[in-house]
This record gives sequence, C-alpha cells and structure tokens, in this order.
Amino acid sequence: MNCLANTTDLTAKLFTMVTRIGSRILWSAVIGFSIMSAFLVSTALASTSAESGDWPNWIGKDLQPAPSSHWQADVVGESVTFSPTQALPKVLVIVSRKATSYDIALKTLLSVYSRELPQTQWIVKQLPSNPIALAALLKQAEKKVNLIYTLGSKATVEVRNLYAGGKLPVISVNAKDPVQLGLIDKYSGSGDNFAFTSLNLPADVILSFMKRFNPSLKNIGILYANTNRSAYLTQFLPLKAVAEQAGIKIVPVAVDESMADLKLDLAMGRAIADLKENDPQLDHSLLWLTGSSSLLSRVDEINRYSQKLALISAVPDVVNQSQDSALMSFGVSFVNNAHQAAIYGLQVINDQVDVGDLPVGVISPPDIAISFQQAQRIKQKVPFVLMEMASDVYGVNGTVIRMDGKPVKER
Repeated sequence: MNCLANTTDLTAKLFTMVTRIGSRILWSAVIGFSIMSAFLVSTALASTSAESGDWPNWIGKDLQPAPSSHWQADVVGESVTFSPTQALPKVLVIVSRKATSYDIALKTLLSVYSRELPQTQWIVKQLPSNPIALAALLKQAEKKVNLIYTLGSKATVEVRNLYAGGKLPVISVNAKDPVQLGLIDKYSGSGDNFAFTSLNLPADVILSFMKRFNPSLKNIGILYANTNRSAYLTQFLPLKAVAEQAGIKIVPVAVDESMADLKLDLAMGRAIADLKENDPQLDHSLLWLTGSSSLLSRVDEINRYSQKLALISAVPDVVNQSQDSALMSFGVSFVNNAHQAAIYGLQVINDQVDVGDLPVGVISPPDIAISFQQAQRIKQKVPFVLMEMASDVYGVNGTVIRMDGKPVKER
C-alpha cells in the first residue's frame, strides 16, 4: 500500500510539473507570436506609408519638392529621404587597345574629374572587335551613361562611323586630327553629338619649328607604323606636302614587324642610306617620329639605328629623363590633350554647352620638350630660342631643369 501511495504522489507531482512547463511554453509562444505580429504590422504600415507617399504632419508641406526641383523626396516610415532627381553622372570610356599613351590619358581624365566632379562613376571598355558588338555596346550605354569618351584614333573613327547623330554625347581623346581623318568637314564643331580634341599640330607649324632647330634642313625621315592609318593620313602626308613645297626631301620610314622587309632595323637602314645621298654627314637631316603608339615605346631602338641623327617627336611624352629619350619634341602632350577633353566633358555634363558646338581642341602654343642628355650624345647644338620656349627641359645627366614651364631646383 505504501508503495502504491508513493507511486500515486509521484505521478501527481510529475503531472503538475508537466502542466506548468507546458503553460510556460504556450505562454512564450503567445508572447512571441504577438511580438512578431506587431513587427509585421509595423513593417506593413511603414511600407504602406512609403508607397502612398503621405507627407508627414511634423514637417512643412512647403518642403515637398516641385517637379522642376533638384531634389526628390521619398517618405519611408517615419522618415523623409531627400535625393537628387538626377543620378550620379556615369561616363563610358572606349579604349582602342592597350597602350601607355592611353593609360596616361585615362589617368588624367580620372584626376581632373576627381577634383571637379568627384561623384562621377566610370566604366572602361575595350573597343569591341566587330561593328555588331560595338553597336550593342553603344545601345546599352544609352540606358546607363551620360557621356562617352573614345580613347585613341581607332575607337574614335569606329564610334563616329556607327554613332554620328546618336543620343549620347561623345568626345575624342588622344586621337588625330578629325578633319584630316575625314570625320568632320570643319574645325568649328561637328554640329551633332560629337566633340573632338586633336594630338596634331598643323604641318606648316611643325616645319617652321624644324627649320628653327636646323636652319639648313634638307631631309626629313618620317617614322610611322605601316598599320597606323591615322598617323599616315594626319601626320605623314600633311608634313610631306608642305616640306616638299619648301624643297625639302621626305624619306618615309614605314615600320611593320609582321613584314620582314619593314622591320625597324631594315627600314631604318634603308632610310639612313637614302638620307645620305644628298647629305653624307647627315648634318642637314633629322628624324621625325609620328604619334604611332607602337613606335613611341621603341625610342631606344630608334636611337640605336639612327647613326646619331636628331630624333624629334610629335609627342612630348617621349622626351624624358632616361637615356632612351628623344632629343626634342614639339607637339601636344597626352596629358594636355586629355585635360582639354576632360574640360569639354565637364561642360557637357553640366549643360554649359552643346557638344556639337565645341570646336576641335588643339593646344596652342605647342608643348616643347628638350633632352640635353640626347643632344650631348649626338653632339647636337640646340638653338637658344627653342630652349626659351620649352616647357620641359632635361639636363645632360637627365636632371629635370624645367617642368611645365617652371624651373626645378636641383636636389
């Protein structure tokens, strides 16, 4: 009997304990459900408020932006969010191919925009390999960007051919003369959705500087990449025309490493022999390096094959502190050209000008750079008037004497 009583008491206690635990679990579940329900209701109310856009009564209705306002307002829950009506400006850059000159230009664009319009977002794409892919890229860009830069002559020509009169403004960077390339008819502007900058100086200006460098000039060897049609059309042919009118002999130095007889060493050898026909000591001759990107990176080789001829470049960027520098340049630097393109772009984005009204951007006066290290190497005198005009000057040991037109103290 005692055993049975004990068992009954134990069963009763267990039942009571289970009942209490169950009640607590049930009560916790009810509380949890209530909290969750309240959260969902609160969220639903906030969402409803956001969707309905009801203006809260704790802020004046005169703060509601007008349709023409710079701001737009969104009511979300118990807050009001003000944001610009226009999205952050987005820029697409279409790059012709890999080249140091294009890297310099892109860095310059980014630098200028970081100061003037730092919220700008950038998308950089390589030029598609076929017109169909390029057309698709341009169509997609119309939904995503505010402005397009074409980096290099190849990208500029191909985008121009497909997109003249398109919806988006397009500005060229590090490209040759658009009139000589046949892209537009006049320098005063395109009249459509394109604006152009140019790396080219007028041929008569180039020749005048060459004559200042060598007043008894008889011959000019012009270096250009055989596959670089823009350099041929806008630099070789114009200089050839004005030089021959002045009685100066032009020797073409076309280079193409894919063709055995046009490799740099052979092309240079033939050119030097040709120049010596009427100038055996090469005292009245010089070499002119066009803006062919594939040759700008080979100045060391050109110097090696030049037999101490003065190498003058159309691109100031290849005159520098190194032993692989050109002797002199007068032209438009990649940095200054890109800086001008950046200014054009900012004016267009800020609605300060119609892109088609912008004239072709040509830097004047030209950028002049001199390496006295190279002058000493070939025992070449540099006229004082050119040194006075030079913006960048490097000493006989490569030391920077003047940079951007300002003297630099030696350290």
